Amino acid sequence: MSGKVQLFGFATLTTVLLAACSSSTAPDSVSLASVTPTPAATAVSTTTSVVASFTQPMMAGMEQYMDLHQGGVNGPIMPMNCAWNGDRTTLTCTPNSPLAAGTQYTIHMGAGMTDAQGTMVNMANWTSMGGQWCTSGMMGGTHGGMSVGMMGSGWTDGMGHYGMLFTFTTN
Repeated sequence: MSGKVQLFGFATLTTVLLAACSSSTAPDSVSLASVTPTPAATAVSTTTSVVASFTQPMMAGMEQYMDLHQGGVNGPIMPMNCAWNGDRTTLTCTPNSPLAAGTQYTIHMGAGMTDAQGTMVNMANWTSMGGQWCTSGMMGGTHGGMSVGMMGSGWTDGMGHYGMLFTFTTN
């Protein structure tokens, strides 16, 4: 009988511990809430800004893992200035000069971006938002003149992904 009491006690303790863990106040993984211009948009203004909104505050420095390429991911990187809003959930990047008319651009967001607590961004749903996984082969082994190995942890998730790509075309 005492064995049953111990087993019941262990099961009760396990249930209590699991319930405590499942009701944790820890936030869900951070993800992209929206990106502008809308992926695959056409007739986008040549003076547009690129805006990425996240579900949680992002770590300082993550703006360095946002690029805008003319053409595809192998195209030249367009210089831009990026700034976070007050709670670090929205990143606005404004190109230093107007974009070329009638041209495709590719937004590249690094796969190793992290939130303010150091948790990697969850990119699992980004394809449903119009994104495309970026692999080193898509970049021809380079990125902005740097070898893939030098891209750093903010660009790769360690599983062969170098971020997510979103394209748009200017008017």
